[in-house]
Amino acid sequence: MTVFLEEHEATGFIGFKRVSLSAGHDEDWLQQKLFQHAALFPMAEMFGHGEAFIPLCREYPLRYGASNVFVDLLGVSPTGRLVLIECKLWRNPGSRREVVAQLFEYASLMSRLTYSDLEAKLKHTRGLTGENPIFKAASEAFPELDEARFVDAVNESLRRGDFLLAIAGDGIRSDLHALKNLLANQGGVLARLALLEIRLYRDARGRTLIVPNVPVQTELVRREVFVNGGREASAVEPVVPSPVDDRVIERDGADSGAAGSASREQNKAFWNMFINEVRFDHPDQTPPRHGGNNWVRMDLPGPVASGLVAFRENRRAAVMVKFKGPEGRAFMQTLLEDQSALESELGHSVRFDIKDVTEDSDRVVGVLVVEYKPHGGPETDAEQMTWLLKMANAMVNALRPRLAATVA
Repeated sequence: MTVFLEEHEATGFIGFKRVSLSAGHDEDWLQQKLFQHAALFPMAEMFGHGEAFIPLCREYPLRYGASNVFVDLLGVSPTGRLVLIECKLWRNPGSRREVVAQLFEYASLMSRLTYSDLEAKLKHTRGLTGENPIFKAASEAFPELDEARFVDAVNESLRRGDFLLAIAGDGIRSDLHALKNLLANQGGVLARLALLEIRLYRDARGRTLIVPNVPVQTELVRREVFVNGGREASAVEPVVPSPVDDRVIERDGADSGAAGSASREQNKAFWNMFINEVRFDHPDQTPPRHGGNNWVRMDLPGPVASGLVAFRENRRAAVMVKFKGPEGRAFMQTLLEDQSALESELGHSVRFDIKDVTEDSDRVVGVLVVEYKPHGGPETDAEQMTWLLKMANAMVNALRPRLAATVA
């Protein structure tokens, strides 16, 4: 493949022919370029709106038994999620399998650390000095960040194993279903995994174009990870509950006695206000109705279960849609392919939870979730209400036209 550069001061186009990254370059070269030039990571395309790569360290050491293993590139996003990147030149068919297993192993080891552990090791590894060098690096790129909220978000990323994972290399070829089956065999963390292909093009004068390419959509992988590090091992709460299952949703109000009744009454009052105040631009959208304790549903056409659901759980707010059957799977695939446009319409990143359901049935095959995530600290009921009112309308505007096409 040849790409062409048009220079206005020259006549015609300058041709750049693709060259192999493996010829004359090694993984250390790739690491160095990506660490020095964070813009080579198209983070919004890889992980969604609001994400960016702030490099922290190359060859970050993690304790594994009696020895150390090393994360090729460690960084952080302004949202407070840690970013773990492995660089791999694909010289043999087993490379992809090995690096995926390796990356998830590193993520599991990383989830055992605290923010203080992370900071201390960065100071030792990179010779950093001063207070809070992680936040210093982030605030230099994003001056508007609040220190306390950012630190809380990174701590939460570590506590939950909620990382952004990427494999960067040359000539990446991946089948989504094969990759998902491979990930199912790993110990697992709550994470997003993206593949980044780095392409090189060179002209007759030896000038080089470095072109990042995201060959497949980001896949959300949900797992339970057990953390220890001197603390009692416990399972991390999943990000996405099952709001159509009253037994799950009602956990927030499941306390017995007067306390439980008060909690349920408070939840009911919150959602009564939501039902009274929500306004939809779409003329065909019917009003919300209660679905159970601490959640409401809004009807949508097409292969969905329970429509659009707005809920609160563990002091967090979110909206979600469950898709069912083969038609729902096909629709989800179109949303994955259109993820960037969908996120642009919503003004917010989205998450996909794809179920391992293969038979031709009406079972739920996947979930789309948009979760309210403030910069840090506990959000108030008023903040949640404002966000839910806005996001419910945005979701209806974005999804109803797309879903209507499936039943036309």
